[in-house]
Amino acid sequence: MKIRRVIIAAAICLIMTGCNSLSLNGPDILSPPKAEGNQAEIQELIQKSGGKYEMVYPENGEFKSSVVFRNLDEDEDEEAVAMFARDRDKDIINILIADKKNDDYTLLMEGSIHASKIDCVEFADFGTGAEQILISYPGSSAALQSLTMFTLGDECTQDDMINICAAHVVGDYNGDQTEDLLTLALADGENLPTARLYIGKEGQLEEQSSCEISSQVKAYVSLSFGKICDEVSGAVVDATDADGNYSTQIICYDYNARSVINPLYVNEGYEKTKRAAAVCSADIDRDGVIEIPLCEPMEYSANEDDATVCDRIDWSSYQYTQASFDVKQSAILCDKLGFLLNLPPEHADIVTARYTGENTMSVYLWEYKRNSPERSTKLLTVKRYDKESYDANTVLEAVAAENNTHVYTYVIDTEEGYYGYTDDEVKNNLVLIEDPTIDDPQK
Repeated sequence: MKIRRVIIAAAICLIMTGCNSLSLNGPDILSPPKAEGNQAEIQELIQKSGGKYEMVYPENGEFKSSVVFRNLDEDEDEEAVAMFARDRDKDIINILIADKKNDDYTLLMEGSIHASKIDCVEFADFGTGAEQILISYPGSSAALQSLTMFTLGDECTQDDMINICAAHVVGDYNGDQTEDLLTLALADGENLPTARLYIGKEGQLEEQSSCEISSQVKAYVSLSFGKICDEVSGAVVDATDADGNYSTQIICYDYNARSVINPLYVNEGYEKTKRAAAVCSADIDRDGVIEIPLCEPMEYSANEDDATVCDRIDWSSYQYTQASFDVKQSAILCDKLGFLLNLPPEHADIVTARYTGENTMSVYLWEYKRNSPERSTKLLTVKRYDKESYDANTVLEAVAAENNTHVYTYVIDTEEGYYGYTDDEVKNNLVLIEDPTIDDPQK
């Protein structure tokens, strides 16, 4: 069995970003406890070469175990991918891949990466017909990410892409039913931040095309691949600028140009996505299309203090052919208190909201009086309490939601009329920003 190793270096400047703040989140085990079953077999393979070791746990992604069992070649058995560091050299992480034959695991190949931490382990078919292993880990600075790809077969290979990007997104960009690799770089001297598409050919990744990203991008904070609209799939990239503000750009494939493009960047449409709140794109209605949060202050009059005005989020899908945004769901963004209040359609354009105290937000009708718009009837008040000091026996408001640090209560100020809230409407539509259920307005 031959093992081929290819090293690809990318010259990218050392610009600081928060994407690759990684830590080894596994236990510090120099003599791991005795494992059982398949895990024990893998541990025996590691111990055969001798010496103490500790298992390495990926920090992010779907697979956070130090040993991942996965059927990579579509046979009846799962292969094993183990990550560990020898006590004699903790700056090198060993990657052991074992194949199960006749109920026993045997070593298929062992590679290594020069790193002390692993960000993520992914599995993708880059054109071989079977899954390959993609491991990402810190590059030579916080702004750089390195990738290593393992391909199994008659010739097992390890391809290293050192300091190749600041972040990456895997997906089928060009619609050929195999997955591609999109890398995202930050600015390098006179070069703008750039997205590069690598497509798989017989198991190898080759650069196919590239496009520019806004020069204002200083860090990538949230990346996802999926449908942008019903007709187009691509990467949705949430990033921050030097002031800490957020914006969103889209990287998708143009079949006429045979190249990746950034449609929001071309016409400066990404300017509409700028926001101060740390709210990132998500499939909020779970229809398979990723929505982008468009934020702006809610309605207020000229004599009001705009610091008390809450923002409104319009969760919108980007309509590629029309170059426009289609609003799917609107919500009050109470960023200072850490929650969203999803708006029913009948409220979307006729309410406004204010911070009415240090830990209080109120919702009002916004209507015309004497030909001038102004806030009128108070509909709802939401309060936030520190969980440690919250006493349900002394606080008379109903509880809408809670997390590890806070309890959120509410008072329905107006029950009568078409615009009054019910208890179910408040509880079902109040969503804590740090809670994963932000992607489902009904939770």
